[in-house]
Order: sequence, then C-alpha cells, then structure tokens
Amino acid sequence: MPQAEAVDASGDPVQHSQTAQSLEDRYGTRRRASFDRRFAWIAAALLVAAGIAFLLFSGWQQPNRVAFQDIGFTKQGETSLDMKFQVTTEPNTPVACAVEALNTSKATVGWKIVELPVTEQQSHTVTTRVVVTNPATAASVRDCWVIEDRAAD
Repeated sequence: MPQAEAVDASGDPVQHSQTAQSLEDRYGTRRRASFDRRFAWIAAALLVAAGIAFLLFSGWQQPNRVAFQDIGFTKQGETSLDMKFQVTTEPNTPVACAVEALNTSKATVGWKIVELPVTEQQSHTVTTRVVVTNPATAASVRDCWVIEDRAAD
C-alpha cells in the first residue's frame, strides 16, 4: 500500500521537516522533561515528609500505653459474673477499663467501667463483678485507657 504524501494548499508535496515545523508552530514544542522530573521529585519528597509527620503525630510513640489480657470469668448465678484480667502499664498511672459480658448471640448483656487503683507495679491482676441482664456465655475487656489528670479541671 503506497504512503500518502503531505501536500500544501497549492497541491505541491511538502517535505517532512516543513510538516513538523508547522505542527510545532500550531501546537508548541513538546513539554520539557526536566519540569516533569522536578515535579515528580517534589511530589515524592512531600509524600515522604507527610508519612514521617503522620508517624510522629499519630501516637506511634505513646508513652502511656496500656496493655490488657483476659484471664477468664466465673458465673455467680444468673445475674452476675466475676471477670478476671491483667493490665500492664507504667507504674503510678491511673487506668480505667471497660468490661463487657456477652450472650450466645454476641449481644452485650452486661457492661462495667472499672477504675483501677494506682500502684507501683507495672502489671497487676484485677477481678471485678459484672451484673448481667441475661445469662452470659462470654466476658472480656473491651478497652483500657489512661485516665487524664483531673486536678487540672
């Protein structure tokens, strides 16, 4: 299949360099690659800086971390149970924990917030009684947190 030649308005064949020149005149020269590279480096540097800032300010290095672990529970009849769990945190840190009792449908049938006494120990075991509205088949610590200093209020 023969290739079509470009022709100008008078019908004369146009050389390739003339066609390229007219396209550059019409649409401009191609984009500068150095600008694209600079933009990519700046965007990458901003993403790295944002990631570092996120790690620093998101609590990655929380000094008042509270760890907890369920030990078990004992039924005390149909209306209550004793929940036993272990809490680990920095000594002399006021901590509160939310304890929850669940039934067979995994619905909450008992809930209690326990404020733990401040101790010199890093880890201590706690047993608390939870009143339930229906028979419970499971109990666990939902969450533990550091109690903020109330003296500032």
